Amino acid sequence: MKIKGAIFDLDGTLLNSMEHWGAVAPEFLESRGLSTDDDTGKRFLEHGMASWYKWCVENLGLSEDLDTTKKWIYDTMESKYETLVTLKDGAKELLQRLTDSGVKICLATATDRPTVEKVLARLGIAKYFPKIFTCSESGSKRETKIYNTALEYLGTPKDETYIFEDAHYALKTAHEGGFKTVCVFDKNVYESKEEMRALCDVYLEAEDRYNIVIE
Repeated sequence: MKIKGAIFDLDGTLLNSMEHWGAVAPEFLESRGLSTDDDTGKRFLEHGMASWYKWCVENLGLSEDLDTTKKWIYDTMESKYETLVTLKDGAKELLQRLTDSGVKICLATATDRPTVEKVLARLGIAKYFPKIFTCSESGSKRETKIYNTALEYLGTPKDETYIFEDAHYALKTAHEGGFKTVCVFDKNVYESKEEMRALCDVYLEAEDRYNIVIE
């Protein structure tokens, strides 16, 4: 593909972290002695913290306040980022190939900056991302602002700038915003492959190992 710029998501795109996000919800409930079901992790990933918390209060009798719940979950995930989260196969090699080809790269992620900086350093890929845009600082990926801000930073042609994402809503935003998109399918996000394919210019699964031809 003809590419001059690349805007990467982090979780589920470069990192094998979504499995840990899916596990942290049942881990929290179990730590509080509350029963869980097979849909607990899925519900957490699909609907987000606030909606999942409300469901737990209404259906499981969770009595802890939201701030305490969030702190437990984020502290637990921080530990996982520091010790367990790994890179997707071929991710580092792709970043190196893009860099060697003169492609400009940046990161756009929903994860908070301190966690991002730590995990990038631990996994040895911080050097590929001279600029990091976070949703807390630059806006939700349900709107194009964060991608437009990243594009302005890169200074590359829009039709030669690809956004790498694993989430349906983020791909939809980028696609409707006129960006080229790469779907990195992650089985842990419970998305429809068919719907994802319809939103991307390039579709990848784990076995593809980021095997992209760069022009």
